[in-house]
Amino acid sequence: MNSIQASISYLKGTSYEIGRLQGEEIKKNPNAMNVILSSESIDETKYKDTKQLIDQYAPGLNEELQGFADSLNIKPSCLNFFDETLLQPGGCSLGAVLPSKTSDGKTYVLRNYDLSPAISDMRLCTTKVKGKYSHTGFSVSYFGRSEGLNEEGFCVAFASCGIPVGKHPGMKKPILKGLQFMVIVRALLENCKDVEEGITYLENMPIGTNMNLLLSDAKGNVALVETYDGEKVVERGNKKSGFLIATNHAVMPKIMKLEDRKLEQSEIRYNFLKNNLESNDFFTKHKLQQLMFNEYPNGVTVHNFEENFGTVHSILFNLNDKQLDISFGSPINNKIYKLKVGETLPFNELEVFIENSNYGPNFWKLIK
Repeated sequence: MNSIQASISYLKGTSYEIGRLQGEEIKKNPNAMNVILSSESIDETKYKDTKQLIDQYAPGLNEELQGFADSLNIKPSCLNFFDETLLQPGGCSLGAVLPSKTSDGKTYVLRNYDLSPAISDMRLCTTKVKGKYSHTGFSVSYFGRSEGLNEEGFCVAFASCGIPVGKHPGMKKPILKGLQFMVIVRALLENCKDVEEGITYLENMPIGTNMNLLLSDAKGNVALVETYDGEKVVERGNKKSGFLIATNHAVMPKIMKLEDRKLEQSEIRYNFLKNNLESNDFFTKHKLQQLMFNEYPNGVTVHNFEENFGTVHSILFNLNDKQLDISFGSPINNKIYKLKVGETLPFNELEVFIENSNYGPNFWKLIK
């Protein structure tokens, strides 16, 4: 079994102050700095367009990026974040379980994020930007977020829908100009207090990524927003079924017509969650957590790290208590840490244990 390092950041202040704080942090990690910085500035037109979109839909983030750049004495256009070069295909399993299905009458969200530790930030952030909702979640490309829970009990979690959009080999080229998931997730967490506000916030937002975006709140509301090549469909969960889930394929008929293929392993993970959550049982928090201790193909936790598809973090969100139960890396091989939104852990780094499993060539099999 191998191990790698993960990190924890506590970010508080104005957007610019948080940017400078992260600039000082990154100076201590030359390897991370090499990934975040580009060898040359990106195209000026693309830089200006991206900056304008961020200003409109994620206000304050440009000031953070400027503070970071000032700390390193570079131009913001030298940050890879603007060119989205860090966007990588990721597998995810998501599930919101509503009060009608839980023994304590609370709302929970299960979330596994599957990637390679080599291309994941492996960094948990508690972020308190002055004038915005504070939130706790994992970073993507250092400044974006893959999921999180904010101080109002609003939870956002991302999964790619079909072949991820990006500029890397094997990825789909973007069909339209729009924001990528890591900016969208962070913008929602910092600017919205519940599911309805989140849906409204997304209404006119230009979205360049294909995603399953799960929105949940402490009032027991849940919605899945599915986007594909500019199409967007919203499905609200209902109390009768008591849950709403997603993995890495389309589940809504309109989107399924656009993406008619899916990875068989995505369907296997989806069916594992569906078959377990469809039971008539009321779920305790412990029983929900145990679902994440099952390894693929008999569960949703994946150890295919050598092929860039292993669980790099796992979270059970308790939206009513605003608590996160987190594992860095697979929850099967690593400790679970508990913290409240807005808090941080009593250390800045920790060792994460990685054990690879090879699931054979069918792991990448496409089906209709």
